Amino acid sequence: MFCTFFIIYFQEVSSQKKSNLVNRFSIEFGVNWIDSSGEQNPLRFFKDYSNLAFSSPFKLELDYLLNNSFELYLSHSINKFSKNQLIDSYILQESYSYSSTDLGLKYYINKFNLFDINFSVFVHGGLGMFDVTKSGLSSNFGIGGVISITNTLDFVVSSVAKFAVNHEFINSNHFQYSVGIRIKLSNTESCYCPY
Repeated sequence: MFCTFFIIYFQEVSSQKKSNLVNRFSIEFGVNWIDSSGEQNPLRFFKDYSNLAFSSPFKLELDYLLNNSFELYLSHSINKFSKNQLIDSYILQESYSYSSTDLGLKYYINKFNLFDINFSVFVHGGLGMFDVTKSGLSSNFGIGGVISITNTLDFVVSSVAKFAVNHEFINSNHFQYSVGIRIKLSNTESCYCPY
């Protein structure tokens, strides 16, 4: 009898811990654009978006909420540079596939409510590995925003500057922009309260 109680008690405690662990995860599905034109202006795409890579532009991200302000993320994205696009101030003579895997940390700097819609702003940084003609490492820094649609669904916008460790033609510094839908595995509202 005592053993049965002991097993049932620890099974409930264990499943509560598992539940808390799972409730902190979210999955984001989206699309991405790559600007590797060689320009240093991250807002250049508003004037000339013809050189943004947007072919097979899939992005998948797994997030883990550490606390009310910090979130760990792991993302993977694919895209393709088309022939005649501008990369590093040169016109491409052929198309190139792009893939990237990034690991980093998001810090939610502010949350506000406007017309009963919750908005959050975050900065993020981390390391990445990307591949165009060969694999390369990058350090990544960016900013983004989240619009809560429901307790379990968010719209996410993000921009990141990726600085290649071995900066060379095609495998070079670039900007990546993304939009997506994030599904939280918990039905409770995340509270990003950095203050």
